[in-house]
Amino acid sequence: MGRFERWAAGYDDSLPAAVSEPVQAALLDLLDSHRPPPGVLVDVGCATGRLLRRARERYPDARLIGVDAAHAMLTAARPRPSGSWLVRARAERLPLADSGADVVTATLSCRHWHDLAAGLREIARVLAPGGVFAYADLTHPPPRRLNPRPRPDGLSRHLAAAGLAIQAQRVISGTVLFPWFRLVIAGR
Repeated sequence: MGRFERWAAGYDDSLPAAVSEPVQAALLDLLDSHRPPPGVLVDVGCATGRLLRRARERYPDARLIGVDAAHAMLTAARPRPSGSWLVRARAERLPLADSGADVVTATLSCRHWHDLAAGLREIARVLAPGGVFAYADLTHPPPRRLNPRPRPDGLSRHLAAAGLAIQAQRVISGTVLFPWFRLVIAGR
């Protein structure tokens, strides 16, 4: 946690932030191809709010909620996009109502959660009926021939345990340092 508190002031100028931009855009594109615009979108691990700002452009009428465990990241997210709220919390204990979110996103953040299974259970709890979880993270090694079909792996098992199943996924190429990203849309 301490490194994210220290990193916040320069985060938007860092390499991971530059890498996250195209990944977040691709994830929102995949999301748009599978559902109507959300009324409520929650970004878990929102850092300085980059995805929230991009979501505001796409979904001007949506209620946006950014959640991050690092106070300094939320402070660096100001000014926040209009119509959005920032909440300090861990993925494993979201201070949000049951069934209140149409979409929950997590881009490049799940690896930093203390308990992936608990975080996914919380996401499933806050998703409204018909809601989806949009996830993006590094994948190693790249899937054979970039096959987009779900593979039995740790994420699939954790999603299933939380009552979620993969509805769509895509693998995109990144940079030399971060070559492949897996994008997933999961729902009930």
